[in-house]
Amino acid sequence: MSSQYKDNIFSTENFSTSGTTTKNNINKKTRANIDHLIKRIHVERRRERKNTLALGFIFLLIIFVFYFFQN
Repeated sequence: MSSQYKDNIFSTENFSTSGTTTKNNINKKTRANIDHLIKRIHVERRRERKNTLALGFIFLLIIFVFYFFQN
């Protein structure tokens, strides 16, 4: 069950140096875009957390106002 490879497609001789530098540049650009998206996700979560805290504070304030005016 041994099979022979006709061509060595994994050889470094088959790759040109210009093609590998192009691939490296594409990977760097993609990574920069991923970093930007991660930053946007963190900013969005901070914004949601601030909104949630503000709504919770207003809700508690309304409850305390009704509680003190009932007595």
